[in-house]
Amino acid sequence: MAKDFYDILGVPENSSKEEIKKAFRRLAKKYHPDRNQGDKSAESRFKEISGAYEVLGDDEKRRQYDMMRKYGAFSGAGAPGNSSGFDFSQFGNGGNFRFEDGGGFGSFADIFSSIFGDEAPFGPRGRSRQARKMSRRGSDLRLNLYIGFKEAISGTSKTIAITRPEKCSACSGTGAEPGSTQNICPQCQGRGTVSISQGAFAVSRPCPRCLGKGILSEKACGVCGGSGQVREKKKVKVKIPAGIDSGGQIRLRGLGNPGQNGGTDGDLLITVTVEKHQQFDRKGNDIYTKIYISYPVAVLGGKVPVKTLTKDIMLTIPAGTKSGTQMRLKGMGLAAEGAPGDQYVEIHIEVLKELTPRQKELLEELGKTL
Repeated sequence: MAKDFYDILGVPENSSKEEIKKAFRRLAKKYHPDRNQGDKSAESRFKEISGAYEVLGDDEKRRQYDMMRKYGAFSGAGAPGNSSGFDFSQFGNGGNFRFEDGGGFGSFADIFSSIFGDEAPFGPRGRSRQARKMSRRGSDLRLNLYIGFKEAISGTSKTIAITRPEKCSACSGTGAEPGSTQNICPQCQGRGTVSISQGAFAVSRPCPRCLGKGILSEKACGVCGGSGQVREKKKVKVKIPAGIDSGGQIRLRGLGNPGQNGGTDGDLLITVTVEKHQQFDRKGNDIYTKIYISYPVAVLGGKVPVKTLTKDIMLTIPAGTKSGTQMRLKGMGLAAEGAPGDQYVEIHIEVLKELTPRQKELLEELGKTL
């Protein structure tokens, strides 16, 4: 089954065009063949990402894709990498639309076959031919994970607990009470799918009575209630890459909800939120911090200690430094995905609120000379 373009780019379906573009750039940079020479899986992923963006990054293609997607059985329309011909220009033109006319995208019979598997090929004018049980990809599981600032900088591993459906061991996933008989579903006649007309064409969807299985059990399994699945808790170890930022997403393949009738399992999508640091702010790979210096150091210059991500250094303050001055520490930012960022230190002059009599006397003398 083809993958959903929104899932490929890791964005929700209501994302703005700019958000889709940003996600594409991040993934394309990560999986670009020039950075992964000899890695066939990265090359395949790059083509997949490019194909998805070619559709979602174009307003008209995205509108057409969303229109087709909303009919329910779509987890992705077409095959990423072959999307240059994604064109439903005849869609809705008074019944002249034919599924054979793929506009370079291959026939629509092939498109629907790639989406549904072998169970839902389409003939002329979208009439569904005899189909087998529909295989369906499992839906994705989503959760949020909170990590510390330093964990995000250096990378870490977390063990999380998830609850997901598993195949019922009592009935081996059939949903039938062991020993009971099974009959062909009268609603779908054993196909596992039912055809729903939508104007000039029809789409196949899982049979609501047998849930796509094509058979009905005389007696449902007492453990799973006939669903063939039971919910179980399991622990999963998640590797957090160094440099991940808030909003970053980690995809664990095959750890989502299980597929049905031979369909692949969904994925586990983990969205990361990074806790704020008391001293450091982050913008991309650059780090920002503030320090406070005394008035004499600002006037005369000197050296003051400054914390960086890896060590403490002594920063030289030029004479005559003004409050609000920003100094750049090249290469002292976050070293993730390419060249390291920089650290920017914002200088503020500290004004003493309480003075000793001697300090007050000296300041008064200084004020008379200025």
